[in-house]
Amino acid sequence: MHLKRIVKFESLKTEQNMRVLFFLFLCYSMISCKFDKSDLQNSTWKIYQKSSNDFGDVISFKNMDVKNDTIFFNNEPIYLIVEYRNRYFMDKFITIKSLNTQNIATYINK
Repeated sequence: MHLKRIVKFESLKTEQNMRVLFFLFLCYSMISCKFDKSDLQNSTWKIYQKSSNDFGDVISFKNMDVKNDTIFFNNEPIYLIVEYRNRYFMDKFITIKSLNTQNIATYINK
């Protein structure tokens, strides 16, 4: 009888640990995926990977306006933000898609 109680307690303890781990992972993913418009505009971005020569080696978004997931230049939409991610809390990446050519490039924050 005593052994059954220990087994039930251990399984309950494991279940609680899994819930805590899931909650921590959820919190981490929400924090790490935060997109900051000022961070995008106040930084210089260097090319990391590109699918064509439509994109330059360095891009700055200072003269561009960001609304939702679209980047505007002179009130004309030119890029779509496909992905914005952090790597190891240091490197920040942005993947953009040209609305004219549909080509994609990934830039790293420098």
